[in-house]
Amino acid sequence: MTHFKVIRTPAFDTLAAEYAEDHPGIEDDLAWLTGRLAQAPESIGDRVQELGKLALPIFKTRCKDSCCKIGASGAWRIYYAIKKNTKEVYLLFLHHKKELENPGAKFLLQKLERAFGT
Repeated sequence: MTHFKVIRTPAFDTLAAEYAEDHPGIEDDLAWLTGRLAQAPESIGDRVQELGKLALPIFKTRCKDSCCKIGASGAWRIYYAIKKNTKEVYLLFLHHKKELENPGAKFLLQKLERAFGT
C-alpha cells in the first residue's frame, strides 16, 4: 500500500499551537488522525462541495478532543487537500465544533487564503 505524505501548512501549525493552550492533548489527537490520513485520505473525510472549483479537492474530517473528553462528532474539524499525483495531503486549517458548527463557503475560502498565504 502506498502511503501519502501528510504536510502541515504554516496556518495549520499556527492554529494548532493556539488551540494547544486550552487543549493540551491536541497534538496527540492530530497524530492519531495523521496516521489514518497517510493511509487513505479520501476514505477518512468528506469532500467539501462548496469548494469544488479549486485546483485541489478539499476534504473535511472529524477528530476527537481527548483532553476535553469529546468524541469526534463534537470536537475538531480538520480541512485538508489531497494532491494525488505526488501522494501528498496538506492539512489546511482546523476549528472546534463548539466554536463554529457549519462554516459557510466565504469563511472557508478566507481560511484557505490564510493557509496558502495568498
